Amino acid sequence: MRHAHLVLTVDAETRDRIEADCADETIDEWLLDAIDRKLDRRREYEFTDDCGI
Repeated sequence: MRHAHLVLTVDAETRDRIEADCADETIDEWLLDAIDRKLDRRREYEFTDDCGI
């Protein structure tokens, strides 16, 4: 598996909210989980072209 590095900058309030929600995860683990969930939701939708043109 090839790895890529991402840099994420968030404001202090957002970081505080993430840290409060982390429980027993690191921030990196929390962010990876959030990205995976977002990508999984996107895969759930089937995109169709129903314009009929």
